[in-house]
Amino acid sequence: MLILSDKNVQEILYGLSREECAHLLQIFSQFMAEYSAGKVFQPSRARITTSLGHNSLFMPASNTLVTGIKSMTIPGDGSSINGSVSICKPTGELEALLNARELTAFRTSLAANMIFSRRMWEGSENMVIFGAGKQAEWHLRIALLLGPAAGTIGKVTIINRSQAALEQFEHDVFAELRQKYPTIAFESILKAGNPGYEEQIKSALQDAAVVFACTPSVEPLFPYSYLQNVDKRKIRYISMIGSYKPHMQEVDKATVLSGKLLCVDSKEECMVEAGELIMGNVSEESLTEIGTLLPLDDQDERVQILKHEDVVFKCVGMGIMDVAIGTGVLELAKKKHIGVELSDF
Repeated sequence: MLILSDKNVQEILYGLSREECAHLLQIFSQFMAEYSAGKVFQPSRARITTSLGHNSLFMPASNTLVTGIKSMTIPGDGSSINGSVSICKPTGELEALLNARELTAFRTSLAANMIFSRRMWEGSENMVIFGAGKQAEWHLRIALLLGPAAGTIGKVTIINRSQAALEQFEHDVFAELRQKYPTIAFESILKAGNPGYEEQIKSALQDAAVVFACTPSVEPLFPYSYLQNVDKRKIRYISMIGSYKPHMQEVDKATVLSGKLLCVDSKEECMVEAGELIMGNVSEESLTEIGTLLPLDDQDERVQILKHEDVVFKCVGMGIMDVAIGTGVLELAKKKHIGVELSDF
């Protein structure tokens, strides 16, 4: 059995080459396709709330060849979330135990990039990201590492309400990425105490071909009108992963319904957890699971929409995602001899 600490997982993820990241995406996409094809067994998550106010979640999942469970605890005192992902062989033999802290942000970001990596446009386009935490960081890192299928990114704008968070993002992420991607402009917009905030984000959104929303917001981050450019119509991919409870929403109903495709990770989970869909009275029939599109060839009309037209993606996350990314990271760890091996577990 292999044990991968948070430091081990970070070493693997931060050291990914483009080819390795693409391989993880391939594994992840295969699991998602199997889920939508009904080949994944995934019971509803179990929750325990202790007398101390700590909330623990347990999310088992299996595609028959790999079985795993993610367990995570959200401390009642507001401290950092702790968790792990176990990966088992079909016989039940424990193959690996991975720290889930970095994995969680990475796997959700990889889900959003399943569509982004297939997008195609001519020339250079801009990207807007709401949030300045781990999710925002990994959305950006993966997007730049994989890139769109055609075209380039010219400017990245990070939008956040906290100056401290933006300063930390500048120090931890932007400083490195400016060196790695010198042709891309990196900028940020602060909400708190900024009288020009609304006009600034409106301008950024009107010029953006990609919008990643990564905040646990309870009200829309912007109105749909901010996406409308009077000079030219912009084709966009909009992804929302930050809101995960019925009372949360990152965008309004008009934005949710603005795509030719409204994709989700799971119809079942989104209909009970995605506030944007619940408050917008969006029907399950109008949703398309991303896993149903991944096996299709380029001639399919929906694949062409995925590449060239307005697409909206909502993701609430599920256990099979953790098993998928855990499987991929475990494969890389073995190749790179990273982690602690227990031969007599």
